[in-house]
Amino acid sequence: MRTARRLTVLAISLALLAAGSVTPAHAAGPAQLPLEWKVNGQLATPQQVADFWTLENLKVANGSGHSPTAVSSGHDDALSSPTPKTGLAGRTVGKMFTLKSTTDTANIPDGLLKSTCSGNVVNSANKSVVLTAGHCVKTEVPPLREVILNSVFIPGFDGATLDAKAALNPNGHPDAAIAPYGVWVVTNVFLTSTWGYAPYFALGQDMAALTVKNPADVRPIQDVTGGQQVAFSRPRAGQRTVIGYSQDNTRFWYHSSRNNLGSPINSNPSAGPINHGILVADQRENDGKVMLQTTGTAVQGAFPYLDPRIPSALGAGASGGPWFEEYDPVTGVGIQTAVSSRNEGDPNAANVIAAWLEGPQLVGTYFESQQQEAYAAAAAATP
Repeated sequence: MRTARRLTVLAISLALLAAGSVTPAHAAGPAQLPLEWKVNGQLATPQQVADFWTLENLKVANGSGHSPTAVSSGHDDALSSPTPKTGLAGRTVGKMFTLKSTTDTANIPDGLLKSTCSGNVVNSANKSVVLTAGHCVKTEVPPLREVILNSVFIPGFDGATLDAKAALNPNGHPDAAIAPYGVWVVTNVFLTSTWGYAPYFALGQDMAALTVKNPADVRPIQDVTGGQQVAFSRPRAGQRTVIGYSQDNTRFWYHSSRNNLGSPINSNPSAGPINHGILVADQRENDGKVMLQTTGTAVQGAFPYLDPRIPSALGAGASGGPWFEEYDPVTGVGIQTAVSSRNEGDPNAANVIAAWLEGPQLVGTYFESQQQEAYAAAAAATP
């Protein structure tokens, strides 16, 4: 989701919460979105959904038109570094490409938004479950409403050749270099009960459990990629590795717009450009083509969510990516206990919106009972 829209959603959500317009009354249990995937306004089969995601549509969703500076290994640090593709996480973590209907016709005249998020394959009875963020499939803050029409998940996505191949053959489809483990169509979406009735960050619980299938492969995804262990109600704080596909975003910690070297360090956004103290040689953007990770110590957030937060340079596009504890960087094996939800600044800042603009805290939706219910529903569903 673009920064302007995310700011709008957050501002309205906070206003609703402050005004007491959000009530806790809702149906118990996970909320399932209707299975009415569409292409060109018509109900679509899984194969038609897969066919919709041509190289050109993938490129548009990825936002490649700005030609950002590629992430370089010379800039690796704990806040942002490329994820090794040799371990399990290099197969289970992937990128979602989603077509949504949107009421934001002022910015998107045709009402159709192509967007991206991150997700992760977890162990399940049906071997077909991918976990992501709730806002990746549904956001509703009147008058803004965005709801999934169709989506694919590409585990181990590698976008290094995407632009060049899209330029040569825009109607072609991703090959093994781009989609090394295939293209998997999202077939079911289960939201936490809270996100089902209040999908706008004010009450948290920003998580979705999906089922996927590949029309070109009879095997379930877990048999192809493997799956990560998932756990619930674990400690919120501690050492974590967070993985996702971070996009271009002016809020990115290393972005030139965040590092005006003539400004005071960490100045208030309303007073002028921010300076995080990053030297010009180290300033860069993210292009959404590279799997990135943050490693560090997460702390428990404040009331009302208590959701974990970690210093991170991952931005938009990393939403829905997994938070691992007990992560082994050699094997890529960990225990998923959260998904990336949003960026925040100092939670105690007087100006909450200004703090959100500045970052650099990445906040995860912690897995507890509602997330377990959504996961269980997806694990029991027919893909």
